[in-house]
Amino acid sequence: MPKVKGRKAAPEPEVYGEANQISSVIFGLVMVVAIIVAGAALLGGSLSQVGKRWGGAMDASARSVGLSVQVIEVVGLEHVPATARSVRTAAMIEQGENMFRADPHRIRKRIEDTGLVKQVNVYRMWPDTVIIRADAAQPTALWHDGQDWAVIDSLGRKMPGQKASDHLALVRTTGIGAPEAVPALEQALIGQGALTSEIEIAHRVASRRWDLKLKSGLILRLPTDERLSDVVRQLSEADKRGKLLSRSLAAIDLRVKDQMVLTPLAGQTEKGAA
Repeated sequence: MPKVKGRKAAPEPEVYGEANQISSVIFGLVMVVAIIVAGAALLGGSLSQVGKRWGGAMDASARSVGLSVQVIEVVGLEHVPATARSVRTAAMIEQGENMFRADPHRIRKRIEDTGLVKQVNVYRMWPDTVIIRADAAQPTALWHDGQDWAVIDSLGRKMPGQKASDHLALVRTTGIGAPEAVPALEQALIGQGALTSEIEIAHRVASRRWDLKLKSGLILRLPTDERLSDVVRQLSEADKRGKLLSRSLAAIDLRVKDQMVLTPLAGQTEKGAA
C-alpha cells in the first residue's frame, strides 16, 4: 500500500501588532518632514518658499498640457456693463491661471458677496474656460427716504445712478425698513397685476408689515411678511368672486389669520366681516 505523504503546514502569516503599526506611521511622517526640510535646505529657502515654488511648478505643468484659464465669460449682465465689470473683478481669476485653482464654489461666493447680482452660477468648462452666469438685480420699487425718492432693486437696496423719474411705473413705498422688505412684497404681488396697478402707495408699518393704499382710497392692512403671499392671493381670489376691492369700503383688515374685517366708508354700511 503506497505511503501517503503528509502536507507541510503552511507558514502562518505575519501579524503586525498595534505597536508596529504606530511606529510605521510615525516613521512615515518623520520621513515626509525630513524630505520637506531637506528640499527647503537644497532650495535655500523657507518652507513657505517651498510651497510657493511647488505651486508654481504645478501651475507651469497645468499650462504645459493646456489646463489653464484662457476664456472668462460673464453671461446675463450684458445690459449692465458696470455690474459685469465688478463681477469679473470679484471673481479673482486671471487668464493663464491653473484651471484647478478656479474653484467654482469660491468664485460664486466672492461674486455673491458683492450684493450686485442674484442667482449666480459658475461653470468650469475644461480645458480652459470659466463661465459666470448671473442675473442683475432689477429696479423693483421707489422709496421715499423723507427727502427724495430712491430706486430700490429686487434685493432691497438703493440703486445708485438710477433716477426715480425713469421708473414712475414702479410701486411707491414709504416707511422705515421699506427697502429691505421690498423683495417680499414683490414676491407676494407676482401674478397680481390688477392689484399692483391699483396701488397708490405701500407704507411699511413698524418694520413688520405693509399697509397698501389703493388709488380709490381703500386701505389694505396686510399681515407680517411670513403670511403676505398667501393673504394677497386670498384677497385677489375674493375680489374675483365678489368685486371686493370695488365696494364702498374705507379699509380691509387682513392682519388676523382667517379673518377679513371690512370697514365701510363713513355714512355707509357694509354687511359684516368675512
